[in-house]
Amino acid sequence: MQQTDILQILSSLGIPYEIQEHKAIFSEEDAKDVVLTLEGIDVKNLFVKDKAGHYGLVSLALHRRADLKKIAAELGFGRLSFCNADELMSLLNITPGSVTPLCIMFDMENRVKVLFDETFSGNKIIIHPLRNTASISLAFDDLTKFMEHYHHSYELADVYKEEDPNA
Repeated sequence: MQQTDILQILSSLGIPYEIQEHKAIFSEEDAKDVVLTLEGIDVKNLFVKDKAGHYGLVSLALHRRADLKKIAAELGFGRLSFCNADELMSLLNITPGSVTPLCIMFDMENRVKVLFDETFSGNKIIIHPLRNTASISLAFDDLTKFMEHYHHSYELADVYKEEDPNA
């Protein structure tokens, strides 16, 4: 699927968005060099699994530290590890660096559990439109509409490590 297709899908669902082109972003480090003028919480996505073969897509604020133990508990998984490129392509039809909640549309068998940062609710978020050379801003409530359209559920949770007040 091309990015233009995902933008057409969003439009057909009545989901407004703003888009900004930029250099490729593969990591949080790469994102430091990109100045986004879009409104919203900049999002990073983790595609994780446990040894039992459960998969999870976790979306959280870009510059916060994920707590993998909390995430595993929220998902009902065992100890987490990160998925490889083959698993990403097989389950979500996406390559590393381009992971986005929008790729859940390719999980036709609902094998992937989705977990969102609870602070997204009521806010706009910034995600990739199936490629890492652009970002789109849309309301989180509209993203949940997209998820429902593709018959996918999600959970909201606090997924962060506690901040050390002495740091």
